Amino acid sequence: MNLLILGGGQQGRVIASDLARSLPAAHVDVADVREPRLPALPNLRWVEADLSDRSAVARLMHAHDLAVGALPSRLGFGVMQAAIDAGRPLVDVSFCAEDPLSLDADARAAGVAILPDCGLAPGLSHLCCGHAAAQGPLEELVIYVGGVAQDATRPYGYVVTWSLDDLLEEYVRPARLVRGGAPLTLPAFAELEQVRVEGVGEMEAFLSDGLRTLIDTLPGIPDMAEKTLRWPGHVAAVRPLVESGRLIEEFRAHCVVEEPRDLVAMMVRVRWRNRAARMTLVDRWDDTTRLTAMSRTTALTTSVTAQLVAGGGASRPGVHPLERVGFDEVAYRFLVGELARRGVELRWQDE
Repeated sequence: MNLLILGGGQQGRVIASDLARSLPAAHVDVADVREPRLPALPNLRWVEADLSDRSAVARLMHAHDLAVGALPSRLGFGVMQAAIDAGRPLVDVSFCAEDPLSLDADARAAGVAILPDCGLAPGLSHLCCGHAAAQGPLEELVIYVGGVAQDATRPYGYVVTWSLDDLLEEYVRPARLVRGGAPLTLPAFAELEQVRVEGVGEMEAFLSDGLRTLIDTLPGIPDMAEKTLRWPGHVAAVRPLVESGRLIEEFRAHCVVEEPRDLVAMMVRVRWRNRAARMTLVDRWDDTTRLTAMSRTTALTTSVTAQLVAGGGASRPGVHPLERVGFDEVAYRFLVGELARRGVELRWQDE
């Protein structure tokens, strides 16, 4: 099997390395305009390519059996369109502004499976939501998720592990949620609260726009929201930076470090009529691999999802976010099991 990774950045190179090691009989090509830092593996190579041209991307995809998108969010929707043009399945991690479900009919007509938003959140968070919804009608669903510095005393309690432009978007884009069965939009930073995360301690949480496809794929849930997690005091410190337009400059100066020792925390709280449960995930910078927790929880989720598709799972034509995959118990257990083998562990417990 010939696999194509589109983009060799922070996520793409981790996805490619994990795929090459996990599928030694496969050939893994990493396409990027610049040569990425890749391990010396016999089945892994760089292919020079300009990925801003949709038709060029489609031709490249057509020469492979499966593509994995790991490009900036501004290019994500075009990559999904290119997969349809090429007639090749795609697993994608980018958080594009457009609605991937709008391509469902085109993907089905082309006989192509597209799995969008296959990172941490949306992604792993949505897989858990689908798994919970498969057990019975949900009455409430709240996702808490965020990446912070392990050392809460660092400036803003933060280290940069992904695009600063996309981080700023998270702080300015209004949050879509569902209340009383009706869609609602509130400003980012709204409904600030203190929460306790097992294994981490006290954090603060505020509304963010991460529900994405859940609003359409799980329409029967009366109350749904996503909240971003940060160390206490973060919002008070960063809100003036956002309002003055200085956030990127300030974070680039004080939050970009050589060893971004980070921590990722995620809780998915769900409630049925007669019971409630909570999934907790906590991950940290890995000294051995020198991978950030953000890369581990994001890129490894993308990699194991690609392995699921490469093995014939989740390959029905159409657009299938991970909450839809979560309804398939075999697929869910495969993904969770493969992540656990890599040290990324999800723990469910009743509340």
